[in-house]
Amino acid sequence: MSPTIRKSVIGLTFAVLLFVGGFVVVGYSPLLNIEKIEVYGLHHLTLGEIEERLGFEPGDPLLSLDQSATQRRIEALPRVQSVSVERSWSGVVVVDIIEHRPAALVMSEPEQWALIASDGRVLSYGLMSPPDLPRISGIRAAGVPGSYLSSDSSALLSLLRTMPPGLLERFTSLRRDPATGDLSGTLNSNQEVIFGDDEQLPAKVVALSALLGYLEEEMRTDRVLDVSVPERPVVPTS
Repeated sequence: MSPTIRKSVIGLTFAVLLFVGGFVVVGYSPLLNIEKIEVYGLHHLTLGEIEERLGFEPGDPLLSLDQSATQRRIEALPRVQSVSVERSWSGVVVVDIIEHRPAALVMSEPEQWALIASDGRVLSYGLMSPPDLPRISGIRAAGVPGSYLSSDSSALLSLLRTMPPGLLERFTSLRRDPATGDLSGTLNSNQEVIFGDDEQLPAKVVALSALLGYLEEEMRTDRVLDVSVPERPVVPTS
């Protein structure tokens, strides 16, 4: 290597080391500390619950923030569906949280109902006075918050996710027959809905919406609505 090239390499290496060293020094200096933490998206969770899992606080060096680790700690909270942690060189850290939305209730122990999300995640311990959500039965009991319902709930969860909110909120209960796997439900009008097996659930939901619309136009309150064959929904007569 010629002296000229050697000098150039040495000079370049020195410049890189100087830049990196300066970056680290500045990054861990008071000039780049965390100045402010902003948390968005809280509905049921409290700010205190989030602060306990941040792993940093105002005054800490901005470069010490491990965003991935913070996200994992916060996502471990049963109510959290997703979270993003973003930092800016102004010293502001933004934590944006999306909470799971309770979709139904599943019994966790006798007379106690746990909140669950549409993906089957258990969001709470058993409640003696739960909110007005569809009560799911015919499956294994809900576990502790943060766990997921057992596999026998898959068809009912698919039904939950398929229904538009306006239709789902009309149900007081949804059931799975443990022997046959057939699905059924009860509306807040006390009408019974027969879904049958877990095939063609989207088509069955569409058929039910159309059937309810027709019956309401005719001012009928038939007791049983059978959409087990979505191409031919029927209203059995007693």
